[in-house]
Amino acid sequence: MIGGLEGEKTRWTETVANLTNQQEMLIGDCMIAAGMVSYAGPFTADYREQLERLWRESVKKLGVKLTPNVTMKKVLGNDVTISQWAVAGLPSDNLSVENGIIMFGSRRWPLMIDPQTQANKFVKNLGKGVPEGCETFKLSHPSLLRDLEFAI
Repeated sequence: MIGGLEGEKTRWTETVANLTNQQEMLIGDCMIAAGMVSYAGPFTADYREQLERLWRESVKKLGVKLTPNVTMKKVLGNDVTISQWAVAGLPSDNLSVENGIIMFGSRRWPLMIDPQTQANKFVKNLGKGVPEGCETFKLSHPSLLRDLEFAI
């Protein structure tokens, strides 16, 4: 038993060293992730990569430590949640996963422009797992049109 625990000591020592390193990088990593959630939503994948790269360089210039090549997905992504999204129909490409992180990490209602109806299917499939369900409607729905006419 003592011999088996010897290997655990090595693993625990490595884990403590990794966590200490992550703690030092936490502020810079969170700055990048928060900026992406707050500002990167409407942009393309290429532009998002450029934003992250620019922000990493700017944060380094300010003297704030951050993990090399940190991304919003690395900081806020959860493999289990991302797998659940994939089961619900979210495409597994980086842009779609980032959109999911932004959608669930933001306090604002997301506007989804969805010409291929991927987001529509994804949200409906996610709604099946929620006890109260998920209501959807089209812009042409009569009660919505009535409400819009009243607001105008």
